[in-house]
Amino acid sequence: MKCSKCGAEIETGSVFCKKCGEPVQMVPDYNILEDDFLVSLLDEQQNAKQESKTSDEKAVKSEKNTSNRVGKESTKNQKGFAALWKNKKARGGIIAGIIALMILIVFLVLYMTSYDHYVAKGKAADTKEEYTEALTYYNRAIKKNDAKAKAKILAANDYMKLTEYDKAEELLLSVIEKDSDNVAAYKSLIVLYLTTGSYDKLEFLQAQVTNQKIIDLFNNHLVSAPVFSVDGGKYDDDVIIELHAKTGKIYYTLDGSDPTEGGILYTEPFTLKEGTTTVQAVCEDGEKVSEVIAKRYKISYADPEAPVVIPAGGSFTTPTTITVEVPEGASVYYTWDGTTPTQSSAKYTAPIDMMEGNNILSLLLVDKHGKTSSVSEYNYKYIPQ
Repeated sequence: MKCSKCGAEIETGSVFCKKCGEPVQMVPDYNILEDDFLVSLLDEQQNAKQESKTSDEKAVKSEKNTSNRVGKESTKNQKGFAALWKNKKARGGIIAGIIALMILIVFLVLYMTSYDHYVAKGKAADTKEEYTEALTYYNRAIKKNDAKAKAKILAANDYMKLTEYDKAEELLLSVIEKDSDNVAAYKSLIVLYLTTGSYDKLEFLQAQVTNQKIIDLFNNHLVSAPVFSVDGGKYDDDVIIELHAKTGKIYYTLDGSDPTEGGILYTEPFTLKEGTTTVQAVCEDGEKVSEVIAKRYKISYADPEAPVVIPAGGSFTTPTTITVEVPEGASVYYTWDGTTPTQSSAKYTAPIDMMEGNNILSLLLVDKHGKTSSVSEYNYKYIPQ
């Protein structure tokens, strides 16, 4: 170890320098700036402060530059627009663009309240099955232009879906009145009349048509109604009914009910007996159904007349036979003793031999319906000679 003052060597264990008498420093001097670790910490702190200062300066500079650039660009734009406005051609283009934009706006406003727009909105509602909403738009379209048919037909179809048939009919007839060849209107009206069973209106409508396309519509939707062999009315005997159709199958009922639901399939003639019977018949061909035809029959059997007898009484001297004319299906009963004949009496089956003497032949006719005639009496006087 050397003396810190004179630099002389100090012996181990000495507390003073023998040369200059300076006390020996037992703990070596420590210079904080010579410590590498502390120096590195100080350097890092100094660098951090410097970087922070540099970053803040850059941010301020950037903000200032941005502000200056925006200001310059704004000023530049203002100057550019001013210069552009001074240019006649450029000014004309700007004005034309503004006018075009205004025209577009007006067009959009007009379309939003136009007939076509209302129809399109109605169709969109129909796809969602919102028929009441659709009718709101269709009716607006009709109010906008009553002469056009599309909205009326679409509205009529929706009214039918809501079972408001009168409104649907009114709209469709108004279309046909203005355009007698409108196939779509006729098609919807045919469906309407078939749905409501308005066959009289359907026949009247069909009679007015001359356009072949519309005639084909009727042919495609309609089947000829069945034809009855005997018309309805009053009868005093059984009525045999035959039904005929050009195509398809015939169904009928005898109680006045709808033959399209649970009707009897017609295969052969049928007989109506005493009483009142309403026969309804319809022809079906695939999905097509004809008009339902109804006939009312009132049958009241008449009392049968007395049978015709030959000879009808008299005086005789030679053997004679008596013949009785018996109607088909009837029976005749008789007595010779003047009593009233019944169905237990002798039945006439062949000519009767006249009895000798003065006798009364009494006859009773029972027809095929079981109704009886009045008793007829004939006096025969047979005296052989």
